[in-house]
Amino acid sequence: MLQPEGDVITLSEQELLAILSTSSWFNELPDYLIAKIVELSSIRNYEDGDVIHYQGDTSRGLYAVLSGAVKVSSLGADGKECVFRYLAPGSWFGEIGMLDKSARTHDARVINNTLLLVLSSRDVQTLLNLYPIFYKFLALLLCRVVRNAFTMLNDTTLLSVSARLAKRLISLAEAYGEPHERGILIGLYLTQDDMATIINTTRQTINKRLVDWQKLGWIDAKYGKILIMNSEALKQLYLDE
Repeated sequence: MLQPEGDVITLSEQELLAILSTSSWFNELPDYLIAKIVELSSIRNYEDGDVIHYQGDTSRGLYAVLSGAVKVSSLGADGKECVFRYLAPGSWFGEIGMLDKSARTHDARVINNTLLLVLSSRDVQTLLNLYPIFYKFLALLLCRVVRNAFTMLNDTTLLSVSARLAKRLISLAEAYGEPHERGILIGLYLTQDDMATIINTTRQTINKRLVDWQKLGWIDAKYGKILIMNSEALKQLYLDE
């Protein structure tokens, strides 16, 4: 199923590089590769809820988040969604399909209005033909995904539910945090079901932890928005384990 590709917009090269340089992976690319990526890529605007691709779709490109966010998830046979991660500005995705030419492994849906840098599969192949070293960098990008997956698996095995939730909230605050007079507001709409699937627990357990932490004055959670008011207390929950 072909998904909408978004409206093409323009950013200056300076604006584009300022966002992409927040990725340490991108900063490790040789200058000639960076220049070619900028030359070949397009920038597309997606509206909240737009699907970039579904699990099983043909892999049509490599993407970088420039603004907004992308939710990576999959649906079970019962229609239940399992959220794996949220991608912040500077994050790249789609490398698996570019390496093995197979179908997409998950759904990817934008959260809020989102700008993506898009390299079509043809453009990626052009880069690989011109500069075979790009295979190495795609492999390194994939390694980051694998390491992140191992970290999540270790957390699920070794950390308590409270520690896992606190660690994920701090991670989201670092990626999407917006200054607030009472702390740091996570700039994403987060359902308790989403948080439950991310850390492998139940919505009821998430609700209890959030209510407890709100009573302690560590957070304020209302209408899918979470304000971090005491990040040090949350960090201590997983640093102590």
